[in-house]
Amino acid sequence: MRNSTPQLETGYADNQSKWPYWVRPYNYESKDWHEMSLWMTDTFGDSNWLKENALWVGSDRKYWFRREQDRTLFLLKWS
Repeated sequence: MRNSTPQLETGYADNQSKWPYWVRPYNYESKDWHEMSLWMTDTFGDSNWLKENALWVGSDRKYWFRREQDRTLFLLKWS
């Protein structure tokens, strides 16, 4: 049982030139995080900070996106 309602916080990082669009899911269960990670890989490919053209990366309990439309797709899927 969840303690709180799952939510998605979004933002834009001026100092992150490669992946400026981010989403921070919170109050999700660990199985939900696992499903999100699988979906991200299936939808956008591998996440790798060293890969020049990676569409997304994960860090600090956030998903970082290169393109705003990819972040929007994530929001539509998981909200």
